[in-house]
Order: sequence, then C-alpha cells, then structure tokens
Amino acid sequence: MRRVAALVLALAVSASGACAQSGRVEFVDPPDRDVTPSGVTPAPSGKGPLVRVPTPPAPLEPARWRRFFLPQTADAATFRVGDRTIRVSGVAAPAADASCGLAEGGGWPCGATALHSLRMFLRGRPVECYFPAVDGVADVTAPCRVGETDLGQWLLGQGWATPDGLATPEYRAVAEDARCARRGIWRNEAPVSPCAATN
Repeated sequence: MRRVAALVLALAVSASGACAQSGRVEFVDPPDRDVTPSGVTPAPSGKGPLVRVPTPPAPLEPARWRRFFLPQTADAATFRVGDRTIRVSGVAAPAADASCGLAEGGGWPCGATALHSLRMFLRGRPVECYFPAVDGVADVTAPCRVGETDLGQWLLGQGWATPDGLATPEYRAVAEDARCARRGIWRNEAPVSPCAATN
C-alpha cells in the first residue's frame, strides 16, 4: 500500500512540474487544514481552488553600447560578429561587388571602394553599436560609432552610403551635402540644379 501511495505522489509531483514548465496556470485544491508555519501570513481561507501562477520571464536586458573588436566587414555598413549580422541604422551602402556608372560610360567598383574606405577609417579600432541583448536574434540594425564618431553620419558624409527609411533629418542633410559635393559614390554624377550654388 505504501508503494502505491508513493507512486501516486511521484506522478502528482511530476505532473505539477510539467504543468509549471509549460507555462500554464495550475489549479490546486486548498488544504483541509491550515498548515502555515508560525510567523508566516496564512493563506486566505475559502472553498474555491487555489491558483498557482507560473513565474513570469525575466525582463529583457536594456539596450547599451556593445563593443566589437575587429568585426568582419561585409559591406560599408554591415558587420558580422560570430553568428550575428549588424547593420548600421539609417544608411544603405552599396553591395561589396556593386558597380557605379561613369559619365563617359562603363563603371567603377564603388562597392569595393566604399568597403576599402571603411576599413581604412577603422584601422583596427573597435566598433560600438547600441542595442539590447536578445537571444536567438541574428540580424540587428543599430546605431554604431567608432570612438566619438557616429559611423552612419561618417558614411553619409563621405558619400559611401545613402539614407534609408530610418535616417534622421540630420543624416539626410549630411547625405545631401555629400551628393552636392560629389563625394564617394556621387563623384561621377552630373551636377543638378539644387546643388549649382554649392559646387
């Protein structure tokens, strides 16, 4: 008889553990008598079932600057760190194998030139990007910096990227200055009327 009682108790404990792990709410019958130890507030009395609520998940870690040493550069605005890909927020850079047109015809390797310019700017310095740690997320878009230099602003100002949908008004103004000055990918673009006074 004791063996049967022990088996029933083991099955009940196992079932309650599985229920707690699954995240479901468990309803437990109240005890027949108050077994609260002295010095502890007793449980509320009543005939209804007690509800055992699973522990909520831990809160997400807040965003902060994360430093990466010698990250792999996939293009002028994309880094790879382990299994994670980090894209600089607010900018879109040409692919590493992209070609830009020349006024006289043909093209030049603007993507490779933009990537080379970024590598020369980094010169082995660490890159810091601002985002929260989220397990299982492989692709991150975040503002990044090198020292005190905003990397997105630097890329736009050098003409090695264009503003994307996340670009701030400041980013767009810097990109327009680079286009008007015909820097980076804009160097072979014909002047346009809004930039005539600045050229």
